[in-house]
Amino acid sequence: MRTPLVCLILLATAATASARDLVYHGTWVTTNRPLDGTMTCVVTETGDNKWRGHFYGVWYGQEFSYKVNFTGPPEKLKGRAVIDGADYEWTGQMTKGRFKGKFGGNRYLGSFDLKEKVTRGSASGSR
Repeated sequence: MRTPLVCLILLATAATASARDLVYHGTWVTTNRPLDGTMTCVVTETGDNKWRGHFYGVWYGQEFSYKVNFTGPPEKLKGRAVIDGADYEWTGQMTKGRFKGKFGGNRYLGSFDLKEKVTRGSASGSR
């Protein structure tokens, strides 16, 4: 069984990020089942307030990886995705070195709270 927010995310192989990508790491929590865990998200701005998030991690020994497209300014993001056959909608914001969001769908409900990982050549809190 794959993770819930896996229901929104992930891959356990090391992700490579370009200088323009933002890398976040932290936790997700589900409110309708105890399926909490940690994950990483590499966010790529694709232009015109469009973004792609690559969410990945390991949950109970199982690797997961999902790519999700979303839109909006960094402080008011929204997206939809089909993950493991389940439909999800989510909202969130990237501000001051954090990426927070809430998700809901026909399988899991919950939230995530990720902190920006500062890497060489990246400007922390640039969004």
